[in-house]
Amino acid sequence: MKTNFFLTLLLLVPCLAIADQDALTYLYEPVLNDRQHAMARRIELHARNTELDAAISLSQDLLDSAEALRDTDPTTYGQVMINHGILRVAGGEYELGLSIIERGMEFLEARTNPFDEILTNSIMAKGICQLLLGSLTDAKDTFRRAQHITHRHKGVYNKEQLPMISYLAATNLRQGNSLAADQQQRFSLKVAEQSYGPNSIEILPMLSSLGSYFASRGDTISLAAATEFRLLRSILFRDAINLYHRAIEIIELNYGVNDLRLLAPLRGLASARMFEITQRRYAETALLRSQEIVDSNPNSERTDRAQVLVDLGDFYTITSDKRGKETYLSAWAILQETPGTQQLASSLFDSPLRLYPRESPFLFLDRTPDGVTPGVELFADLQYDISPDGRVQGIEIIDKNVPNKGVRLLRQIFRASRYRPRIQDGELVSTDAVQSRQLFAVLYKKPLPDDPQEAPADPPIEPLLLLEEPPVEAAPEA
Repeated sequence: MKTNFFLTLLLLVPCLAIADQDALTYLYEPVLNDRQHAMARRIELHARNTELDAAISLSQDLLDSAEALRDTDPTTYGQVMINHGILRVAGGEYELGLSIIERGMEFLEARTNPFDEILTNSIMAKGICQLLLGSLTDAKDTFRRAQHITHRHKGVYNKEQLPMISYLAATNLRQGNSLAADQQQRFSLKVAEQSYGPNSIEILPMLSSLGSYFASRGDTISLAAATEFRLLRSILFRDAINLYHRAIEIIELNYGVNDLRLLAPLRGLASARMFEITQRRYAETALLRSQEIVDSNPNSERTDRAQVLVDLGDFYTITSDKRGKETYLSAWAILQETPGTQQLASSLFDSPLRLYPRESPFLFLDRTPDGVTPGVELFADLQYDISPDGRVQGIEIIDKNVPNKGVRLLRQIFRASRYRPRIQDGELVSTDAVQSRQLFAVLYKKPLPDDPQEAPADPPIEPLLLLEEPPVEAAPEA
């Protein structure tokens, strides 16, 4: 069994999530005759529309029709075969897809040197498949090979390696080596700065993505952790906040201090401050500035104003500020203008939404409970009510197979939780008898013998949920 803490962490960092269809990015465009070229274009269209069964069937026909190229043009034949393997991977057939990709690479490598750039697509597709299969050490070696090829041809700081760095970070997280993942993410920023310039608008997406990553990482470490981990937590949040501030400064320099592009990094900054906990008052500062921008900008839309109010309402709800009610109702009222905005209001307010803490796929136990067969799903089913001010009440455990210690932790989490409440007919209302299943996992401190690729993990930190933070003095934020 792998260390589930870091699988959970990967789920908390969406910019590093891996999907079956990621491999489609690395399809080749082989040089074929007219009929085969038309088939290849149809395959590409099916793949783009996620019609994978049709794409795979047609790809098999194309591979059969290209059989004559095995000896006369193994490079082209290898590309066709690798494409077929990639489609199999995208369709969820990982082992079959990997074997086809590796066979295609044999043809591709027959007339190329080991560092030829033509190999990059096949190597990346192979690495993604290995990562999906959980062959973590193999995947890391494969991504490093692809990265090494780009270094040889385009230098250490070439931008073509950015996807490889991202996959290396994801692999490190799955192996439990979060510090190495952090290092990879910081290197990706340096690559982007070298490629585009440190103040270029081209790096704005990366600044926001990395800001989200480091804030999510910091949120996995408890305020009550040992000193060294609290220091790491502080560093992670500092990095996240600095990245958002850089994005804000670049937008201000290029587009002005009242530009709507500022809303995204201001929202990210507010989120980071919220999960940092000790500096939450600065979250309100960022959100109020967002409100000023949309209120004073003639190009802002009704949905922009409503979203800012929803974000403010979420902040007030998390911090138990009574202004949350009027703020939510103002947002709801703004969205009653047209059927389109009413639909957005429904998506925001028809069902309660958990705001804090983030939902975790697993809570953790130090051992398998007595009487439970190893491998059986560990769970606790509960029922509760959500009040009009977003608090959880009336928690009942309906069923469970975990010990009382796990149930107490679950109750603690739900008592501390805050939800965005429902709005019905212009009023905040309670939601009764909400049911939820919380999964648990046994956290092994060491890998088991049947998991040879699992690297030593950073020590996991059990979260301690604190809603009332101690006062901390700090210089005013710009």
